[in-house]
This record gives sequence, structure tokens and C-alpha cells, in this order.
Amino acid sequence: MAEPQIADVINDITADVKTIVRGEIELAKAELVPQVKRLGIGVGFFAVAAFAAIIAGLLLFICGGLAFSALYINAVPVVWAFTLGFLTMAVVLLIIAGVFVLIGKGRMKVSAPEATIGEANLTAAAVTAAIAQGQADVRAVVAGTRPGRP
Repeated sequence: MAEPQIADVINDITADVKTIVRGEIELAKAELVPQVKRLGIGVGFFAVAAFAAIIAGLLLFICGGLAFSALYINAVPVVWAFTLGFLTMAVVLLIIAGVFVLIGKGRMKVSAPEATIGEANLTAAAVTAAIAQGQADVRAVVAGTRPGRP
């Protein structure tokens, strides 16, 4: 049986490393894509919260402020009734916006890609072991013995 040429061995190693790296990238994609989608949903909730706060602040603030002012009109002077009515409405709108922010924040939790990290560590260990074995084989060839045999 013919001994493999060094160029063939290097080509095989290069192909193996490329395959390993492609596999690691695919694993990382498979693990991170669902998390990115969840992040997008969380950002969407923040956008909804901002949109709701702006529109509610423009439309409901006036209507709600006037409605609350009607409640205060018999208890305090007219100017204070409008002030308290609009202040009460502002507090209600801020509470609604806060609820949407909390919902969005809950959707944006991201965990580390554990499987990818574990695979990368195993791959690094395997490559290190292969390099050590390759160096031992080269030393054996230089010494005039066959690799892996005394």
C-alpha cells in the first residue's frame, strides 16, 4: 500500500477543517435564528408601546383629560379641575405604556448558544489532538519509522 503524499494529507486536513467550520456555522445559525426572531417580536412590542403612547397621548389625553376635569369641577376651581383632569389622564397613559414595555422586555430574553459553544470546544479539542498526532507522525517519518508504529 502506498504512503499518502504530504500534499494529499494537507488537502484532506484542509477539507476536514472547512467541513467542521461549515458545520459550526450551521449549528450557530440554527441556534441563534429563533432567538433573533424572539428579539424582533420584543422590538415589535416596544414599537407598539411607543405608537400606543403617542396616539393615546394625542387623542385620549384630550378626551380623558376633559372627562376627569368634569369629575373635579365641583370640588375645585375650574383651572385646577382641568389641571387635575389632564394630570390624571397622563398618569393612566404612562401606566398603559409601562405595561407594554414590560411585555416587550419579557420577550427579549436571550440565552447563550450553549450547543454551539459546546461543539466549538469539542472541535477545538479534536483539532488540537489531531495536530499533536500529526506532529508525532511527522517526527516518526523524519526519524525513519512509520507513524503510529515503533
